[in-house]
Amino acid sequence: MTSPSRPSAPVVLKFGGASLENVRRVVEDIRSVRSDGGRVVVVASARQGVTDLLGEALAHPRSRAVHRSVWEKVRDRHPRLPPAERRQLDRLRRLFETVEAAPAGDRPLADRVLSQGERLAVHWLASELREAGLPAVPIEADHLGLITDNTYGASLILLDRSRAAVRSGLGRRLNRGEVPIVTGYFGRSLEGRVATLGRGGSDYAASGIGALIGASRVELVKRHVAVLSADPREVPGARPIPELSYEEAEELAQFGAKVLHPLTIEPARTHGVVLRVRSLEDPSVATTISAGRSDRHNRALSLLRSLRLVRLRVPGGRQRPGIVAEVSQRLSTAGVNLVQLYTSSALLCLVLEPPQVLTAIRALAPVTREAAAMVEGPYRVTLVIAIGDGILGDLDRIPSRAVRGAEGFSATPRALSLAVPEERGPEVLRALHRALVEERTP
Repeated sequence: MTSPSRPSAPVVLKFGGASLENVRRVVEDIRSVRSDGGRVVVVASARQGVTDLLGEALAHPRSRAVHRSVWEKVRDRHPRLPPAERRQLDRLRRLFETVEAAPAGDRPLADRVLSQGERLAVHWLASELREAGLPAVPIEADHLGLITDNTYGASLILLDRSRAAVRSGLGRRLNRGEVPIVTGYFGRSLEGRVATLGRGGSDYAASGIGALIGASRVELVKRHVAVLSADPREVPGARPIPELSYEEAEELAQFGAKVLHPLTIEPARTHGVVLRVRSLEDPSVATTISAGRSDRHNRALSLLRSLRLVRLRVPGGRQRPGIVAEVSQRLSTAGVNLVQLYTSSALLCLVLEPPQVLTAIRALAPVTREAAAMVEGPYRVTLVIAIGDGILGDLDRIPSRAVRGAEGFSATPRALSLAVPEERGPEVLRALHRALVEERTP
């Protein structure tokens, strides 16, 4: 007697809001995986523009007129909802009424409002897929048991706490031959409240769910977006990147590339799940993200704009042990995010977000007094970043005109960073792209 074959590892397909505009292609994608005997879990973002509409309503917490207008626009973005699913629209109306009466700045309440975009999307999408003959079932992530910490607005998924419930809940659906349609973007906090994962958090949710259920791969399906060597609006010669290591993709996300949520990579890397970022309109445009890759010469470049650089000139510089650690600690205690730090023998160059400059200077006042340090700036800068394994070998390819006038330069085995005067950012980006991507011989 032969034992029954073990079910194949499921595939997670995550569809962004723009992708949901083409339901026919979504249906084709799901059917394609299922036709090969694969089991599919779908993770869905809110429909295009809905999260922005909900944000607009939260920006006018006392305006019933704005709330009514937003509610009607959100309703219109979800046509043909079955009667039983229209309760989500009623729920949104009640949430707006709660916002109108609540104290300002209630972050957990804001997350409850924002989660309605994904809740409506999965119920709408499941209905559309059932019409197309697919056994789709809507599932809300907080009810499924996707647990997060209590950092509302930018929560972290707690994989260990989530594993049993998510595996069990989705496993039952998959074993019945169903297609679970799971909300992205949010989970349930340790306090039992709705907690969102930050803008773009549906990619992160899909990666986390893929890790929890042992998916064979997670496909992040974007309608018109691909992982390119640079933003094509800045660099006309930008090219698709076929492969990235986990570490390269993480660097790219952290340094401002908007294709991926910065935390998307970690669950996949920890559990060895392959990520693919691909275009819905052209499936041949895809980037595979995994532990290793064959081509060590892929390079990706990005810009971080509208930053400020503050110079801290320290007499004695490196002869003062612990000065860098003290500066970092004081900034952290003050809640200042240090975007980049450049150091020399007597100079610390701090790159900061503009709203945090004054807070940073105040936090460093004891250092400037005790070390007799001088503060210079702030200066307007743009960071130009080049990312790729083995990029230190490219240092001799960087044109001198790109470095000339730079306020800071750093290099690691995987990333080069240049702080340049704000107006020179696009020019330097294009120069580096020509040197590191366009002129590179295979």
